[in-house]
Amino acid sequence: MIESVVTKRLGALPVAAEFLRRLDVAGIVDALCPPVPRAELTHGQVIEVLVANRLTAPAPLFRVGDWARSWAVEEVFGVEADLLGDDRLARALDAIAPHLDRLAGSVGAAAIAGFGIDVARIHWDMTVRHEALSDRAGMEGPRRSAVAAVG
Repeated sequence: MIESVVTKRLGALPVAAEFLRRLDVAGIVDALCPPVPRAELTHGQVIEVLVANRLTAPAPLFRVGDWARSWAVEEVFGVEADLLGDDRLARALDAIAPHLDRLAGSVGAAAIAGFGIDVARIHWDMTVRHEALSDRAGMEGPRRSAVAAVG
């Protein structure tokens, strides 16, 4: 006998989750930003969910927990919506801010290796910093658009 039916959106969450797992985004984040021992989620878990949020519901970063409740986030990522409060999201973003270059480089290298991307003719400039994140993290350096050259 069915006692209740819960309907949640699935969309591209399984696809996003598979790509994030193949790229080992959570592992890369957690290696650079070790979690606090008492935390219920690692920074890597939070960042994976945030990436999925950006891909499936590109809107201002607001009420992510509500989004997670209406989407199948717990079923796909194993992350309870109640654990995705604004403070937890902010702690994860603050933790990765000083490591953005290394994170981008590591995830990029994982994509190249994991998906067999031919980079013989591509130059990916990993020195680019986003202005808002650079200011927030107190980073110095040039602020310019991302550069990818082919040829």
